[in-house]
Amino acid sequence: MKNKLILQKVYTVSSKRGKPRLWLQHIVNETANFKPGVTLYIHVDEDEKTITLQNSPYTHAGNVHEVSVSSRVNRVSGQPRPLVDASGEKFSTVLCIQDKIEISVYRNGDFGQVIVRPLRFRLFESETFESPADERLRLISICAGSGLGSSLFVDTSFYTATMEVEIEEDSASVLKHNLPYSFLVNSDLRDVNLVAKGDVAFVTLDCSEFSSLGDLDQGYFDNLILGTYKILKAAEPRVIFYENVPQFYQSSTYNDLQQLLSHDFPYHVGPIRLESHAFGSIARRDRSYAVSFRDKEDFDLFRIPKPPAVRHKRLKEFLDPASTVHVWKSLDKWMNSFKSKAEKNNSWSERNIEKTFVTEEATELQCIPRRYRSQSASNSYVLSKDRKSWRFLTVSELRRIFSIPDWFEFPSHIPIYRIYEMIGQSVCGRVIKSFANEIASVFFRRHASESSTQRVEKSDNLKLSLDQSGQIGFVI
Repeated sequence: MKNKLILQKVYTVSSKRGKPRLWLQHIVNETANFKPGVTLYIHVDEDEKTITLQNSPYTHAGNVHEVSVSSRVNRVSGQPRPLVDASGEKFSTVLCIQDKIEISVYRNGDFGQVIVRPLRFRLFESETFESPADERLRLISICAGSGLGSSLFVDTSFYTATMEVEIEEDSASVLKHNLPYSFLVNSDLRDVNLVAKGDVAFVTLDCSEFSSLGDLDQGYFDNLILGTYKILKAAEPRVIFYENVPQFYQSSTYNDLQQLLSHDFPYHVGPIRLESHAFGSIARRDRSYAVSFRDKEDFDLFRIPKPPAVRHKRLKEFLDPASTVHVWKSLDKWMNSFKSKAEKNNSWSERNIEKTFVTEEATELQCIPRRYRSQSASNSYVLSKDRKSWRFLTVSELRRIFSIPDWFEFPSHIPIYRIYEMIGQSVCGRVIKSFANEIASVFFRRHASESSTQRVEKSDNLKLSLDQSGQIGFVI
């Protein structure tokens, strides 16, 4: 069995005592199986401009150095997490201070290998590789977050996670923990140059510029579309699936991306605005979705998911067992603080709080945002039976509300506030699975039709779109 590439990280070289610093973070070492106290063997190849580290001795190699894996105790779990921190003149032929480098991690059982080299990047070209197929659809996720969305695709059993791109390291570590064999790129979108081929791409670009709950940092993410386009162009998926806040689809960011992709993906569905509550979720989540197709045959076969006829469960069906000990807060104290805002002319004082405090009989909650652990009228909290206290929903309760797969785990080193944020900025499992199933159905039904009849070559080059009402139009 060959070594498999399962992680790539890009970062800028720092210095230590005036020399280039070889610094491997937790996620790199854990992925490579570099454990605290283990000896690593480092080979510097000046001709190839590479530094190779591995956890077993070289059989034939000169210029080999040894270093011991150190560690740092995580304040949340209390457990040591591995680090590699080395510097010296021996690395200066490969590493230059303030230059970007790429770190590639390979695994084969217990054997781990890390290759460090200057970042290889071409603006208009990408390196690609064919990912191993297991007869499932190969999924690529861009701005994958903690991987909750990707896990929902995988949980349908129709998809294999093939590649993810995520810039936040703690989110990437959660993703790698749950999808250990997929190729993860932990870097800025604009630095991604190695891309896996895939069948379906799941794109969830940052929505803070467009969301009323975000920082509305206008224009900050516009240039990320070039990195997104470059990845999608190289991956060559048949289908691209977008999830975002409704305002995103009226932005120049989205329109520019569609224009760049229009030649390769001329057939488009959406945006389709759906409320998760309509799909049986007890928590509201207003999102819009779009699907782009490379082939007209796939476009013709796609069906927009329809909200099912469901009975909305009550909150009590999602709550932890009655024996669970919770931290309750005073309702009077919260209300006094809320009312005092009126004296300061704070706009939040005018908010409707009908769904802010809900009983166990509630069938609808407000949206669970990233900042759910704040005390805000726009959140929903559990009201005690005597209506004198309130509490936050627990992580286990939110998992059930959002239909997060049982096998999905948050590693012990992730602090609780970040777990809430990761869930809050993620997706509704019921809606995502509906789209994942419909997209998979396109592949199955097309395969079935092509198996029974010879495929007729498409004779038109028209760009078509399908809106939420089912109306087909031409894309100008």
